[in-house]
Amino acid sequence: MSDADLAPPAELFALRPGLGQVALHATGFRHPHLRWPFGEQFTAYADLTQLQLGPRLLRIGTRRGIALLPRAHFAAAPDAPEALVRALRERVLREPGGAAQLARMAEVDEAARHPAPLHVTWIAALLCVGVFAAEAALGPAVHHAGFMSPQLAAGGEPWRVVTANFLHAGWLHLALNVLSLLVLGALVERPLGAARMVFVLGLSGLGAMATAWVAGYDQLVGASGLVAGLAGAALWLELRLPERLPTIWRIPRRIFIAAIVAQALLDHLLPFIAGWAHVGGFVAGALATALCAGRQLRREPLPLAIAVASALVVAIAAASLLSAARFLVAPAAWEGHAERLLALERPPAPLMNDAAWLIATRRSASPKALDDALELAERAVRATGHRDPNVLDTLAEAQFRHGDAAAAVETIGEAIALAPDESYFREQRRRFTGERAPEDRPSPPDEPPAPGPEPRRDGPRFEEPGISI
Repeated sequence: MSDADLAPPAELFALRPGLGQVALHATGFRHPHLRWPFGEQFTAYADLTQLQLGPRLLRIGTRRGIALLPRAHFAAAPDAPEALVRALRERVLREPGGAAQLARMAEVDEAARHPAPLHVTWIAALLCVGVFAAEAALGPAVHHAGFMSPQLAAGGEPWRVVTANFLHAGWLHLALNVLSLLVLGALVERPLGAARMVFVLGLSGLGAMATAWVAGYDQLVGASGLVAGLAGAALWLELRLPERLPTIWRIPRRIFIAAIVAQALLDHLLPFIAGWAHVGGFVAGALATALCAGRQLRREPLPLAIAVASALVVAIAAASLLSAARFLVAPAAWEGHAERLLALERPPAPLMNDAAWLIATRRSASPKALDDALELAERAVRATGHRDPNVLDTLAEAQFRHGDAAAAVETIGEAIALAPDESYFREQRRRFTGERAPEDRPSPPDEPPAPGPEPRRDGPRFEEPGISI
């Protein structure tokens, strides 16, 4: 601080006992510290970005963050907050460039009064909810059609890079991601507008999936790559263009950064979270914002390149969702999927098993698809060393649908030997022997039986199904 900063204040605004005071000096003002209950901080008038006075709270926006002063904290007349705002505006006007600064503050006030609608944020959140509802109604085929598998994406199913962002592993996973999308989406879409928001989400999703691919994750689902991208975008706006952001669109800087650091630590401590996908989404979101955010934010004319890129994001997202939806209505989609799986060098056993089961249990499965399902199930059984009763059940189902009931009975016998207490496998055997109707498939167990002991012979080990983001 200069000598002028430390000189006796020209004007004081008393707060209630124990809460300090607001003291206006020559070049700035001292006020209670937002983070420390008994501390003060000095803010230069030139650093003010907004003075937003509401019915209960005075929000003071600065280039370094925000400060909050409740009306109830003022000890003087009821209009003391209004008097403080007037005094601060007068001090700003006396500063070099003060008139331009007040004009910017007025623009920020106007942006707060007329925020951009959150169309893209709500569409992204509703897509997540809609896909989850479709999976609950239509079964695991929805998940299988859209999860991210680097092997399948490289092998002819590129839509998975997009569709995996809208799939979730459960209600809690969905709720956390949708809530985060709505909160962070508001912080990004309001200042940037819809077209730039589409660009940020598109680059964030691509960055998350590309990083996960490089990191070697086997399977991924979840919108948290998009959420991480929005966090990167919001942080970029807070650090680079705070003077253009209303205080209600900002998170206290240290709290925001601490939350990001805590999430990063959590990502790399919990093995079922795809931490590197979050890193990729975060960096991509910040980069996308740097590319598309002009000094005037959404008031800035939209560059042609960003407009074209945003249109491509929408087109690719729509095409990807339609490609995955074909699995629900077109039997030929399963034939192509099985062929691509069989063409992979070493597909994971759970992936082969899931595909074989979904094909074998579809009434509309074509003979070609059933042939491929049988081969996939046989490969999955070999890969798990004949020790997983669930995989053996899939092979038995494929054999039965293929017309080989004797082989199905023999295979399900292996499953019964591995899980003798599970009635489901015994009921499957009754179905294969004709004691139950062919279409009367028993309800699966609540919890799938664990694989049997590791075989003594050498052979491929069972591979875990992947990770969620």
